[in-house]
Amino acid sequence: MRLITVSLSRPVTLIWLFLYCLTLVFSAHWLWLFSYQQLQTSNQQQLDRFGYHLDSQLGQFSYIPQLLSGQSIIIKALLTPHNSAQLDLTNRHLETINQIIGASDTYLLDNIGTTIAASNWSKKSTFIGNNFAFRPYFQTAKAGSSGRHFALGSTSGKRGYYFSFPIKYAAEVIGVIVVKMDLSLIEKDWAAKKQRFLVTDPNNIIFISSDPDWLFKSLSPLTSQTHQQVLNSRRYLDLDIKSLAITGDINKASTLLKVANKYYLSLIKTGNDKQWKIRVFVPITSILFNISMLILFITLFYMLLYLVAVIVKQHKHRREEQILATAKAKQQLEFTVMQRTSALQAEILEREKAESALRATQKELIQSAKLAVLGQLSASISHELNNPLSAIRSYAENAVLFLNKNKLNDVENNLIRITSLTVRMAKISAQLKSFARKSDGELQIVSLQPIILAAHELLKPQLKANQTDLLLHLPNKPIKVKADAIQLEQIIVNLLSNALQSMQNSQHKLIEIKLSIESKHAFIKVLDSGTGIQEKYLSMLFEPFFTTKETGLGLGLSISQQIIQNMQGTLSATNRQSGGAEFTISLPLLPITDNENNRGNQ
Repeated sequence: MRLITVSLSRPVTLIWLFLYCLTLVFSAHWLWLFSYQQLQTSNQQQLDRFGYHLDSQLGQFSYIPQLLSGQSIIIKALLTPHNSAQLDLTNRHLETINQIIGASDTYLLDNIGTTIAASNWSKKSTFIGNNFAFRPYFQTAKAGSSGRHFALGSTSGKRGYYFSFPIKYAAEVIGVIVVKMDLSLIEKDWAAKKQRFLVTDPNNIIFISSDPDWLFKSLSPLTSQTHQQVLNSRRYLDLDIKSLAITGDINKASTLLKVANKYYLSLIKTGNDKQWKIRVFVPITSILFNISMLILFITLFYMLLYLVAVIVKQHKHRREEQILATAKAKQQLEFTVMQRTSALQAEILEREKAESALRATQKELIQSAKLAVLGQLSASISHELNNPLSAIRSYAENAVLFLNKNKLNDVENNLIRITSLTVRMAKISAQLKSFARKSDGELQIVSLQPIILAAHELLKPQLKANQTDLLLHLPNKPIKVKADAIQLEQIIVNLLSNALQSMQNSQHKLIEIKLSIESKHAFIKVLDSGTGIQEKYLSMLFEPFFTTKETGLGLGLSISQQIIQNMQGTLSATNRQSGGAEFTISLPLLPITDNENNRGNQ
């Protein structure tokens, strides 16, 4: 068949591409605006929650220094700084207070900023004796106001948020009480978020972050002057503050920023402490993924429409071409059909003749095999017929003598014996006639026991002549299958004849026929006590023209297997462990009807 390729015209294709690009741009722009707004709204709520969380965490410590500043034990420690007993009581009091409020450290500074009592008095890294006058929170409290400050601890090196309050006595500031909060507690609840939450100081340096890699980084490069001021303030001790190299305006309330080749939506919120800003950085990967999926969907949609248009045009083109070609092809087709019909009819006739000849040949082979078996049985059958004939002659001669002597009773007895012998001869003749007749090839419902018994009767003379015992193991209940009784009897006779020949040199000659039922199949097994089958011949046993006999044609088992297969069964052979061969015929059982079940249950 000729391949027809059709495409849309160039103007149509250009219009298609224009519509595709227009739809792509409009849809992607709309999805970007919609997704961006959704992302902004949802993460603004997240930012508000983070700000509230931050304020609530810090707020719970903001009034504690003020409450502690009025306690007498604190004032006594400042008034008697050389009283070791008083300082020891104050240390233990601050340790208890620190454990109750869950702060990082609580400590007491004198009026020059030296720590005289602290909750960590028993630790190696205790603040006692350290001077914190340089800290802004001390300076603010010394001036009479409450102070707040965030920085790295100069002793512990850990981030802290400091709350301070002046301690007044006689209208003068005699010391400062300080409570330090660990900022890592705030980050702990937000570390698993896909967003990056962070808090920056006035120099845009990150001192709280849900991403540890961003801590103590600057959102924008620091000038040398600013960098020096940060070092002088000792807020971050001696840390080298590096920039994140962010591209974009970091001061916008909502904007896109590029950090290390990744784009983020940045949202800003001013904290209660006006010095810092709370920020959230949200990856826009979800927006880019949605846009990519939209582009893919639109592309596939337009490709599908384009393919549909091409297929429709191709179908139309083919129909036009078919209409033009129909008239021309019709005559050629009719001529070709006439030629092929004539050739096909001739071929069918030849095939029918060949199949008929094959079936006739097969029937002739089967009949020849029967006659061959009859030839093998001829000696024993002749012996069986000669004995009655001799007896009949003897009884007839005696009857004449008895008749002359007028012994009518003896004449009657001899005639009765002659009649019995003729019945016996007629029975043998009937068996031979039944076995020798040709089969019509049709399968009928038959019982297996009578077929096996008929084969036994036919071979009785030969079994007797060869001094061979034959044991039958037949169930009382009829076993019915769909088969050709004549052909099946011939196969059993062939198997028995083969068994007789294999036991010619055996001392004990025994053949067994076992009939049984298993898995909806009937099994006929022919077992002998002969020499068995050589292992190398087992696989070739049923091949046509294979034989180990000097005068055999090698067709008996091959034809038998084919006959059994036509009955939907199998014929197989194997060697017995006790010696001899075992041939098995398997035939499917007839399904049992309800009537038969009822009869069997009565």
